[in-house]
Amino acid sequence: MKTELRRVRCVINGKETDVWEGYRLWDAALDADARLWKWCGGEGICATCAVVPVSGAENLSPSTSMERFSLALWFAKPLALVRRRWKDRGVRLACQTYVNGPVEVVGVLGAGGKEAREAAGIQ
Repeated sequence: MKTELRRVRCVINGKETDVWEGYRLWDAALDADARLWKWCGGEGICATCAVVPVSGAENLSPSTSMERFSLALWFAKPLALVRRRWKDRGVRLACQTYVNGPVEVVGVLGAGGKEAREAAGIQ
């Protein structure tokens, strides 16, 4: 029996868009003009598209090996701010994450992410 995909609400940096289940979070951010950083073009290498789930984290796909590798390198960098501020926040890479249900995330980097984090009460 074939399962029909459904549309789900995706909020990225305060910008809302409806996407199909299984849609890549990074593409949803582009569709919503959510201003996520994206230096490597969505290859999972730079970790600039890092996001923190505000709600619906359970509706995101499991971490890929590339995502775990990139985040491990990112957290290993000698930036005390990165290690202390984001390590236990469930950070995900938008380019390696797929939406399986309603979700809200905010970017870790950039002005758009800062505004959205402040609005969500994430310091």
